Amino acid sequence: MIKVLIADDELIVRKGLIATIDWGKFGMEVIADAPNGQKAWELFLQHSPEVVITDIVMPEMNGIELARNIKQDYPTTKILLLSCHRDFTFAQEGMNIGASGYILKTAFEDQQFEEYLGRIENEIKQASIQNTYDSSNLAKEFYEWLCDFENSFPKLVGELFSNEWKWMENPYYIYLINGLNSSEFFHKKLSCWEKQFALIPCGQDQAFIFILEKSKADFEHLLVEARSRDSSIRWMDHGPNRGMNEWMDGVTNLFRRFKFEKQFKFSMEDWPLPIRKAVQIMVQDLDQSFSSSYIANEVGLSRSHFSTMFKKTVGESFITFIEKLKVKAACELLENTSLPLQDIGEKIGIQDGKYFSKWFKKCMGRTPSEYRQNKKKNAG
Repeated sequence: MIKVLIADDELIVRKGLIATIDWGKFGMEVIADAPNGQKAWELFLQHSPEVVITDIVMPEMNGIELARNIKQDYPTTKILLLSCHRDFTFAQEGMNIGASGYILKTAFEDQQFEEYLGRIENEIKQASIQNTYDSSNLAKEFYEWLCDFENSFPKLVGELFSNEWKWMENPYYIYLINGLNSSEFFHKKLSCWEKQFALIPCGQDQAFIFILEKSKADFEHLLVEARSRDSSIRWMDHGPNRGMNEWMDGVTNLFRRFKFEKQFKFSMEDWPLPIRKAVQIMVQDLDQSFSSSYIANEVGLSRSHFSTMFKKTVGESFITFIEKLKVKAACELLENTSLPLQDIGEKIGIQDGKYFSKWFKKCMGRTPSEYRQNKKKNAG
């Protein structure tokens, strides 16, 4: 249901609108009403309604100020203004802010009001359909960008920070959550969560979720409750952050940490510093062909000392380890992107597409194309 907030200093107007309009006809429900602009703003932050219907002249904060506050941080919210004044300057100021309509209470007609509600309902539905497509496209672009492929993702993020994600100019936390597909409880709770957040899927069973700092405690309570029901739920966080640049740095850092811990089943923080540095060099530049001598020199050890320490820490030789890294990266790119095989091969340091297919089949028992088709079939 589309959530509606009504603000008017006249109780009879608020109760009249609630009682006389068939809100269900437009897929809407009134979740709160307020006697002044300040209370309406507080209720707006609490409930995050998609539609606000507000009188212009109210105590403490008028309707124009309320609309300006809402549109500044939550530009997709639909606002319908009510007024007893015929002065067009009120309507013009409201339209300049981004209000969807302006109705005179002295000439109020149910038909006109319902026409506005119908139009607003259609706009919200169309935006929802577009967002579904955009989210799918955004997730694909996001994953490729995380894997260091150049694409249009930074531009998409810039557009989001100018509009829907403008609220992330305020302090927020980034969460990378694993195990989402198996937790119906978490999905259900999150879909009903009334606080500000954003979500981007990342791979098959993970997602990045962005939460305002003031909502951190409530969100972590939800995570803990979800994990008590499903032990596969895991998460790591980064913050507080502010703005787009810290967003880009934060998601990159979390993604690298996640890949390390997923690959090695425990935190790399437990490893000796030279080995951590070595693995970071290899993971960040998988398209390079590193020798153990080169890596040993980069971390300040002799080749023999490095090889001994590496095998003792990781449990396998340098050569075996780096091949497993490349196989793992190739599998993830085949599963989560539609990139050509040539591009995926180059990403892990294999320039020849035919050799990449032979190498992958030797490691995995099937060609890259067969692997990708099988994963898509199972996902479907």
